[in-house]
Amino acid sequence: MQAAQPNSSLEQSKPPVWIPRPSRYLAALFAMLMSATIFEGYDITIFHLATPEIAKTFHLGDPAIGAMASIVRFGGMLSFFVVILADRYGRKPIISVTVLCYTILTLFTALSRGVGSFTIFQSLAQIFLAAEFGVAVTMISEEFPDARRGRAIAALHMVAFLGVTAAALTYAIMAESTWGWRGMYLLGLAPLMMVAFLRRGLRETARFNALERARAAAGQPRPAFWTSIRNCLIPLMGPYRSRLLLMAGLWNSIGLVGGPTVTYFSLYARRDHHWKSHQVAAAIILAYAMGTIGSMLSGFLMDRLGRKFTTSLFYLMSAAAMYVLFTSDTYGSILAAEVVTMFAYQAARTATSALSTELFPTAIRATGYSLCVQVIGQICWMLSPVVIGLLSAPLGGLGNAASLFAVGPLIGVVLVVWFVPETRGKTLEELSPSVGAKPPVITE
Repeated sequence: MQAAQPNSSLEQSKPPVWIPRPSRYLAALFAMLMSATIFEGYDITIFHLATPEIAKTFHLGDPAIGAMASIVRFGGMLSFFVVILADRYGRKPIISVTVLCYTILTLFTALSRGVGSFTIFQSLAQIFLAAEFGVAVTMISEEFPDARRGRAIAALHMVAFLGVTAAALTYAIMAESTWGWRGMYLLGLAPLMMVAFLRRGLRETARFNALERARAAAGQPRPAFWTSIRNCLIPLMGPYRSRLLLMAGLWNSIGLVGGPTVTYFSLYARRDHHWKSHQVAAAIILAYAMGTIGSMLSGFLMDRLGRKFTTSLFYLMSAAAMYVLFTSDTYGSILAAEVVTMFAYQAARTATSALSTELFPTAIRATGYSLCVQVIGQICWMLSPVVIGLLSAPLGGLGNAASLFAVGPLIGVVLVVWFVPETRGKTLEELSPSVGAKPPVITE
């Protein structure tokens, strides 16, 4: 599915002169940005693990748990209105603000007194956590050389394991303590404040600076704030509409694995199969460790065998593993299926994330990424928990309801095979060219 090319004087007509960043800065950039993924891993694992405790604290049944998870995920969709500002003000200032706002809302989450305040604060926190991750992926995509772009994005996903491990180890200690799940949120505050301090050395991306120079040379003023907001759906209505809808379809298909697994695995294991808290924690650590390996393997395969093959492979694997997970009864089979599901799911997310940054031009890259990944592409992730909660009783159990959603990645495979263009080895300007402009020189 190839989109028509846009006609904009702010975008490049052919690949610009690429002067790469020094390796030392790229390493520092990755170190400064990897915290976005670490905290995403930490935050999502708290919810992944502590669902039974949160449900017990607020006296929630399956439908209420599903509704709470869906509302929290809706906050991540609203991150779009933060991410689009990165295409107006730049990547650096926006990612600096997101970590501060997420820190404050994490504190409020820990202090929440009822299910209403917990849900609201967590939903608001997800706005800035998802925005931070979206801008981080955009910066990695724009700054790393084309031959290493897939592996760099994969590595950014991989470090989420550090956050997952920290959350799982904390859960094994906190679950039975008086602090409970609240203590897990409180422990994340100190590292968040440290990250805000360490990111002072972050630079604006070379591609965004080149775009700004081209705009200034053309005598075009930066659009007003509300104009930027009104124009936020240009990628959907314009020449990149087909790519946007295609990538949103892929994210929705893989979201039918993520939503059910992240929301319900802990409850399914502890309540329905009588696992202990330390068994769930150990399973999560092992599963995300394999997920890290999956991300690494995905990055390697993307740069060696291509995006289409890699994405299709891991979509198929995630569908099969998730179905086995929610239809198994023994400890060993559930554990093995959880590990394989997370391995394939993280690998699939890595491949889909790479495609999502590659198929939009610099002028709308952050906006396009956020629209297809964090807004339209999150609809199925957001709705699946509440649908499963409602179907749990009629279908005879949580596992029966969740297993139905394994069909999602199979739909994704069809989309990949028939419509996704191969992007391996191509520059961002080749993948998303435009006409009518003199190519800017990209420098440090």
